[in-house]
Amino acid sequence: MDKKMLAVLALAAALTSGCDWIRAKLDMPTSEDIAKKKELIAKKEAAAATVAPDTLKASDSVAVVSEAENNAPSQSNTVNTGSGLQLTPRSGLDKTYYIIVGAFKTDELVSKSLKDNEGILETPFAFSGNGLKYVAIGGYETLEEARKALVQAHAKAPEAWVWKKK
Repeated sequence: MDKKMLAVLALAAALTSGCDWIRAKLDMPTSEDIAKKKELIAKKEAAAATVAPDTLKASDSVAVVSEAENNAPSQSNTVNTGSGLQLTPRSGLDKTYYIIVGAFKTDELVSKSLKDNEGILETPFAFSGNGLKYVAIGGYETLEEARKALVQAHAKAPEAWVWKKK
């Protein structure tokens, strides 16, 4: 009977004191250790969410651009690729910042992206560079203008990003 009583008392102690006592005896993290770890992770995530002012994220700005003017390069600067796709050479781009919605290797994907991205900001256009064909939906002189446009573009094209012409 003493062994049964001891077992019942041990079980009662374990149930009333929680798992932390058992975890501590087994060198496992206790509730306190887990809470500290969660707090540390939350601090790291908060630090990572703090963005440097020169990075390009739509969340940097809450302003929304009204109707953007058409900044697409003129058709006289374009080159026909042979498949009917009109590409603007990088040297023909007259703005500093562009909202890019895709970079592709094939003319077919560029044509599809041009159609899919109509009406987001401006008339989409394609330009070439680095062996790829980029689809842009706007060109801007300043980073601030580009950031504002990016906020508006993300509503319909969440993959959009800002590219700076060198």
